[in-house]
Amino acid sequence: MQKFEYFVMDGRAQYDLERAAVFEALGQKEPSKKSLQREWGDMGAFLVRAPVTSVDASGNSRCGAFEVVREIQ
Repeated sequence: MQKFEYFVMDGRAQYDLERAAVFEALGQKEPSKKSLQREWGDMGAFLVRAPVTSVDASGNSRCGAFEVVREIQ
């Protein structure tokens, strides 16, 4: 089963993931819509995920390319 790291990114993620800023790294569990709305609603932020490609001995993960999951409203 593929694992993902989840992030909150600014509104540029909708058009250009390379230039968008990461507001928060959320970990490997997808957050609920309710918690995202409470924290980031009405800010034009996006939930983004990236596939985990490897994990080192310390538990740090390397990720692949970002993919937009949805706008946080």
